[in-house]
Amino acid sequence: MKNIISLLLILSCVIFTVSCKEKINKAVDSESTDATSTDIASNSSLLQDTLMAKIKNMTKIYPEEVQGLIDDAKVIINHRWKETDRKSFIMLDKDLWEYEFIFTGKSMSKPNEFDGYWIDFSEDLTYTYGRFQEDLGKGTYTYSIDSGLLLLIDDSPSIKPQEFEAKLFDQTLIMDGNSIYKDNNYNAKLTRITSKPSR
Repeated sequence: MKNIISLLLILSCVIFTVSCKEKINKAVDSESTDATSTDIASNSSLLQDTLMAKIKNMTKIYPEEVQGLIDDAKVIINHRWKETDRKSFIMLDKDLWEYEFIFTGKSMSKPNEFDGYWIDFSEDLTYTYGRFQEDLGKGTYTYSIDSGLLLLIDDSPSIKPQEFEAKLFDQTLIMDGNSIYKDNNYNAKLTRITSKPSR
């Protein structure tokens, strides 16, 4: 009887030890995965600006995901350009748009947090964006007035595409993110401005 109890005790200790090692390994793997997803800034100097990373909604994206999303978006944008004959809309491309606030999931930006950040849509279906007088990047876009879908593909291979349901008003642009490029947690309000903002 003592042998059986001793054997059960030893077996319990072995199972407990193996179980603890597996939990530790999973925790280490989880931490390294989280570090990879949130440390996207190391792949692009532009994204070292944490506010720009928020604007591009890149804070929870793994670097290895980006190229596949870009490839998919290029197929979609080419199809939409054919459907719309590459038509632009003066309501969108007339002036620049300055970011007023961004809501991502559970957090709302602070008042004036995005002062000076802007995006400028052009008639040739390209866009530039920047902060105050400095251009930080550019890309291509398509917009459908019928569906309200606005698709942005950045020229940088480190930045994922974004698609929004855009609601255009006279002086305001509301962008509600879609899930196709993991923007369903993203909402932004932009205000029309006539020129790049000054400090």
